[in-house]
Amino acid sequence: MAPRLEPVEFPHPDNDRGLFVRVRLGDDAALAALFDRYVDALCSFAFAYAQSRDSAEEIVQDVFIWIWEHRTAIEPPRSVPSYLYTAVRNRALNQLRARATEVRFYEREATEGGSAVSPRRTDAPDALAEAHDLRDAAARAVAELPLRCREVFTLARGRQLTYAEIADVLGISPKTVEIHMSRALAHLRERLAPWLSS
Repeated sequence: MAPRLEPVEFPHPDNDRGLFVRVRLGDDAALAALFDRYVDALCSFAFAYAQSRDSAEEIVQDVFIWIWEHRTAIEPPRSVPSYLYTAVRNRALNQLRARATEVRFYEREATEGGSAVSPRRTDAPDALAEAHDLRDAAARAVAELPLRCREVFTLARGRQLTYAEIADVLGISPKTVEIHMSRALAHLRERLAPWLSS
């Protein structure tokens, strides 16, 4: 009796994994479709690190350029959202480290009497200090969160990622994700109490 063969399942060409498979095969329209599907959410996530809309957009664009340039070496991930958020997070952290190194260089130049140069200024307006409405108060409250709480809240906001997917992105347990989310929400309720009670 011949062994029973299990049917091979191929991803639908228009779902996330199917698009990733098409990108691997050189389909630039599939890359554009993935970009359009995730760009807004990924930019919001990157903004939590960069604190500049331009920098956040640059981080996301760099990730998609890297995916395209290395497409033949990338295996289609089990969870495309987890893969994309992890890639954006890593690139954002690398950018922050590079910026910190740059600032230290200029500080050293100033204290050692080096050339009168200064680091690039971020072009993001200081909206948090001037804002008075609910939306800006919420943004201030989110910015006050510890980094890990902010990461969890940003990934979960709008139900973009499940707790399991967030755990995968950040390398923590789903229970830890739940704890950070509870702390983030408690902090937001406290900071936004004047608006929530009115």
